[in-house]
Amino acid sequence: MPFFGLLVACAPAADRAQRTDASVAMRPSDSTANRPSPDSISRQATLSHEDPTLLRPGEIPPAVRVACDSASAITRDALALAVHREEGNYFDSSRETPRTGCRLTGKGSFKTVPDQSGPVDALHNSFVRHGWRHDLRYGADGPDGASVGMRRRDMLCLVSGRWNGGDDSDPDTSRAATNQDDTYQIFVECARDVAPNNDGELPDSIWSVARNAGLDSLYAISMSVRSPPYVDGDFDGDGVMDAAVLVERRSTGKIGIAIVHRGTRQVTILGAGSGSAGPDDLEWIDRWERFHKESIDLMIRDRPKIQFAGDAVWVARDDSVSGFYGWTGRTFVYEAHKR
Repeated sequence: MPFFGLLVACAPAADRAQRTDASVAMRPSDSTANRPSPDSISRQATLSHEDPTLLRPGEIPPAVRVACDSASAITRDALALAVHREEGNYFDSSRETPRTGCRLTGKGSFKTVPDQSGPVDALHNSFVRHGWRHDLRYGADGPDGASVGMRRRDMLCLVSGRWNGGDDSDPDTSRAATNQDDTYQIFVECARDVAPNNDGELPDSIWSVARNAGLDSLYAISMSVRSPPYVDGDFDGDGVMDAAVLVERRSTGKIGIAIVHRGTRQVTILGAGSGSAGPDDLEWIDRWERFHKESIDLMIRDRPKIQFAGDAVWVARDDSVSGFYGWTGRTFVYEAHKR
């Protein structure tokens, strides 16, 4: 029976400069940042003629081993099943990218899954409880399986499951499920992975401003809340449409928002450990939108008390707390709301 895989991959990035101000001036970008390493090229050549489902045993980096330990414990605890673990080189089950890491496999019964929505959702929720975030670059859903991507800073976890969802052409819809129908397969693959900024569903006309300011090495575009990970708006009130992009500081994992000023070709970082007004880390948000100063958005229940000079960025978590980032004409401020 075919199966889906579950993947965890990690990728640290250096914080090359300390910023004392939330606004970042432009400077040339490092054109070598996205070049593949000699090790990855050699590993890809070694694996290129092999069955992509095979894993060649080998040593893995200590940081990846820690991620594998975490993923193994999460899988065992969330699904209450035995996990088989292998370490070495392989092609991941999502995009057949060559990796060095671990692969965890398991088989269980739907009867023992605590989350009624299924084993993949159960693992997703457990990863979130352990500090991982959803990565919307990865994921699929169907009657015979599902997969989600989870990331924690430089670690990526692709959680995938496969099961027998039935045959739509089968006229006998009343038959009882067999033992085989009740089972599912889970695979977990863990490897080092640097979150790229060139596949974040963000137009290059937007992120090129941040790239030219040297932010690629400092911040990764975060796909943890929405896809695409940006909203348009005139956030500084200059009459030119800007963009707000959800980002993650590579060195700390702190979440924030990058305001890309299209008029001045500069970038302002809000949150993400930048020292700006408002929360230091927006890891708690599960919704964020543009609040247009001249219209009423029924999707946003709150209203700012401050008269901002431009559109505002609204951030929120469920129905508990929320807030607005807005431009006063001199600086960005944060207005907190509680419900």
